Amino acid sequence: MKIGNCSFPTRYLYDTQNFTWIDFDWNDGASDSKNKSMIVKVGIMPMLAYISGNIKKIKLKSAGETVNKDKSLGTIESLSYFGVIRSPIFGKIIEINESLLSNPKLVNDSPFEYGWIAKIKSLDVNNVKSLQSIDKCKSEISLLIKKFNVKCFKSFPDFEMYELGTECSTTLAKLDDFVDLQMKIGQVVHLVSDDPTADLEVSRWTDEKKHEMVEIIMEKNEIKSSNTTNYLFHILIKKIH
Repeated sequence: MKIGNCSFPTRYLYDTQNFTWIDFDWNDGASDSKNKSMIVKVGIMPMLAYISGNIKKIKLKSAGETVNKDKSLGTIESLSYFGVIRSPIFGKIIEINESLLSNPKLVNDSPFEYGWIAKIKSLDVNNVKSLQSIDKCKSEISLLIKKFNVKCFKSFPDFEMYELGTECSTTLAKLDDFVDLQMKIGQVVHLVSDDPTADLEVSRWTDEKKHEMVEIIMEKNEIKSSNTTNYLFHILIKKIH
């Protein structure tokens, strides 16, 4: 289900207080349906991934440990944020996502897939009573997305450039220098512009410079002047060489 520019799997159950989710159906090939129903995959919602910023470090509890509902599964840390990942259920940790320890940005880039946190065996039949389907909590999630101004990017940016009230020619000159001097290959910059030609001009620039245009998101411009567009352009560019 699409809410804002974020997509939420309809089969998951959500804990909107802790910004987490569970998935019962992660193991489609399980031969033991009883065990399959007892083990859930747990992850964080895009709101927490976005609020955290570019996650630099994740610490997780070990497999075999028991975790209580609403208590810590681990912590996430960025340059400007430190927070606790709170478990949506009471259970025993069966497996943690080891990939996150070496590549924590997976949580930013793919919170519902590759960035899952842990697999937990439920130890309480009432575990899911407080969790909600996306149909039941979509209004609450919509309010949270608006409150935190959440953007679900295809690739979470490493850098931000806000060029509001700046002509696109000047923005492109700054972008050229920034990509060449500040960025490493594979990194992504998030450019925000209110120039009405920004989407076309930046697309042309990426073609000429042989970098990747990851995506363009248009957002209604609440504060606009005569020389700006009705939209803000959120443009993501990946450095290729």
